Amino acid sequence: MTRTNSLKSAIFLLLISLNYHTSFSQDLAQSIHLKPLSKMYSISKNIVVKNAVLEDGMYTYKFRKDDILVEIKNGIYYEYHPKNEFIKAKIDWISEYEYKLIIIDIEKRGVPFKIGDQLTAEIVKIKNNEYFYTSRFNKKTGKGSFKKIK
Repeated sequence: MTRTNSLKSAIFLLLISLNYHTSFSQDLAQSIHLKPLSKMYSISKNIVVKNAVLEDGMYTYKFRKDDILVEIKNGIYYEYHPKNEFIKAKIDWISEYEYKLIIIDIEKRGVPFKIGDQLTAEIVKIKNNEYFYTSRFNKKTGKGSFKKIK
């Protein structure tokens, strides 16, 4: 009888001990591993937009009398101007219709942009292969359109 009582007591103490270690391990795992991951997620500003309205390809728009060629390729926006001038920007999609251009290289006289400047634009209307947009830079708003050619 005493052996069964001591065996029951030993098993009972063993179960309490295992339960304590398991809950302690879970608390430790949550405090060490889960919280830093959630902080990293909240710090991250990268947004993945799967159905962005502008696809990789070639576009064109009129600027004064010139046709300006625009190429979007692998997240980079290129604008080719006459006289070997260009603007190169990283395109970050904010939503399906809105994006931010961050100037990463520029060789263009007479524009208010410099490397690091950010311009936001929103596609407000699509008619056939023409995309109408509203853009914002330095508290100024502009409107325009460009056509997809490839």
